[in-house]
Amino acid sequence: MPRRRSAAEILRSVPPRDRAVMLRLGLDLDDPEVAKLFVEGVRVADDAIAEQARWERLG
Repeated sequence: MPRRRSAAEILRSVPPRDRAVMLRLGLDLDDPEVAKLFVEGVRVADDAIAEQARWERLG
């Protein structure tokens, strides 16, 4: 199983252009509460992708 990415690693992986788009939508990743929700969402997505990959290997 792949290692779980740190919150800092996830936040660093967001390109400036995407951060600007998110900011225009009212999502400031410099806000700790918004960043926490974003990181949790990315981790859920990472887990779902890993599960799908496992399922496809076994199927």
